[in-house]
Amino acid sequence: MASFLTYILPVVACQYSMAVLVQLKGTQVYRLALLPIMLWFAWRASVSVNSSGGDPSRAMHNSGLSAVMFAAALRSIAWATAQEPYQRIDGNLPSDSQGSQDKTNSGCIFTALWNAWDLLLNPRGIGWNWSRGLILPKPAFEIRSRAAFVLWSAIRFAFYMLAFDATVHGVRAVFSPESPSSVIDGSIYDPSLPLVWQLLRCMTISGLGMLMGCFAMECCHLLLAMLCITAFQQHPSQWPPLFNSPWLATSLTDFWGRRWHQMIRHVLLMVGGRPFNFLFGRLGGVLGAFLLSGLLHVVELHAVGRGNFLIVVGFFTMNGVGVVLERVWKRVCGRSVGGIWGWIWTFSWMALWGVPLVDVWAKGGRFQKSVALVSFVRRYI
Repeated sequence: MASFLTYILPVVACQYSMAVLVQLKGTQVYRLALLPIMLWFAWRASVSVNSSGGDPSRAMHNSGLSAVMFAAALRSIAWATAQEPYQRIDGNLPSDSQGSQDKTNSGCIFTALWNAWDLLLNPRGIGWNWSRGLILPKPAFEIRSRAAFVLWSAIRFAFYMLAFDATVHGVRAVFSPESPSSVIDGSIYDPSLPLVWQLLRCMTISGLGMLMGCFAMECCHLLLAMLCITAFQQHPSQWPPLFNSPWLATSLTDFWGRRWHQMIRHVLLMVGGRPFNFLFGRLGGVLGAFLLSGLLHVVELHAVGRGNFLIVVGFFTMNGVGVVLERVWKRVCGRSVGGIWGWIWTFSWMALWGVPLVDVWAKGGRFQKSVALVSFVRRYI
């Protein structure tokens, strides 16, 4: 509790203030003045709070906090440099959710104070003017009742948590990364195996690692959805699915722009894409957004204290290069990448750069710890 009050609460307070100001006209000077204070608080929290309790085997616990602080800093930069006020545009929501949103465009301070919570807890910007162009997946079936949605989300949360835990145990027990009990040397490469079997082993572990990441993000997404719907009376339509069947992507552009989660899309475009677009043109903006995404994941890895940072940045940067190559292909050939050959291209390119990334994860201890659900079931059921 002391760490929260000392280090985390100032970050929340600064970002909340920024969220209020970005909705009001003529506040950019104040936002820019607040920005260095916010950045300092975020940096202080990320380097001062130790979630591992001094246990090296729990160092991975620090990565989440560092990633959240870095993302908060990026959002604050985007808000501080926004040229136009952020506004709610919730006219497409059902009538039962309009009560607290009738004054969304009034620009008054009282409305901004309430809407700031939605801005803080709505990273995709659903219902805001700055998220225009965002492509959202459609749910398999529509749930209008808040209570039913929260109940269904709780069931899904339990399923994804179990799936996450089972995936971690599958990687460790079935595919057995080298020295799985070691915190440092848990490489997925096994030089003693023939080349074909080693490649198959690495690809399988990498695929499970990708699933593990999806399950973890689904859990966080569902927790946030339940919080916002119960505490802030948001409507279920503001929480569409996080992913859009990424395994069906037929191009890198399709994967990253439409099927993968879009939780940090806005800040990547504003803080990474916009400066590079100004300096190097549109294709440079694409690379800038992917480069910033790589830096975000480097911060997460740095909190653990080990790992090859260049491999992490390289994975995201080379995916940006792949997107640029697809645009060049379309310009030269007159047609977009797609179909079965597009699917093969997409996942071959991602595997080429993704397998080393998963190896960095393994060495960083990503497969060392899992949630306690499987252990609980084994012990008591």
